[in-house]
Amino acid sequence: MTGRHAVGLGLAIGLLAGCSEAPYPLPDRNAADVRAEEERLATLLPAELLGGPGTCNVRLLGRDGSSSFAWAHCDAAPGPAGVWSVSVPVRVDGDQVTQPGDGAEYSAGVRRMFPERLADAVLHDDGRLRP
Repeated sequence: MTGRHAVGLGLAIGLLAGCSEAPYPLPDRNAADVRAEEERLATLLPAELLGGPGTCNVRLLGRDGSSSFAWAHCDAAPGPAGVWSVSVPVRVDGDQVTQPGDGAEYSAGVRRMFPERLADAVLHDDGRLRP
């Protein structure tokens, strides 16, 4: 019986090891180019995501050519509508900002915006992708 248990345990370990994947690798925030891109996006995004003044904290998730992928948390400047914020993954191509839809459109939007592995990481976000 111990032989069967050892084989079963070996199969279970092999199955779990084969199914698990390393977490999505994030850019090094200590790198000068990463800091510069996060700063550029933090300046660009309030007008795009809030429609006016505010501040954004940005976590660069990756790049592909001229596209930058990030998660932004933005707070609108106090105004007649009160204070509000948004936390959303974005794709930025130059100055063009794309964000996923709300509700049922969110998942499909993320899959259209990001490379497959990054889309999976965003959809299964464990909090490490956020600024």
